[in-house]
Amino acid sequence: MKRQPIRSTSLKAVGYDADTQTLEIEYRNGRVVRYSGVSEAVHQGLRAVPGKALFVTQVLDGGPYQREQVR
Repeated sequence: MKRQPIRSTSLKAVGYDADTQTLEIEYRNGRVVRYSGVSEAVHQGLRAVPGKALFVTQVLDGGPYQREQVR
């Protein structure tokens, strides 16, 4: 999945596949986390919100999404 750079102090890049509703987040420390079942609206919300790390904690980690540590 191709990831696009994102403006954040802790996140480096975000990738999204609408067909599989899969979101990947690459952190500045090299860690990559993949979430399944993420809607396009949630993906766009992450890209738009100023506090991206807080969004990840509250919405993605706190939501109904399947989380997988890739790297």
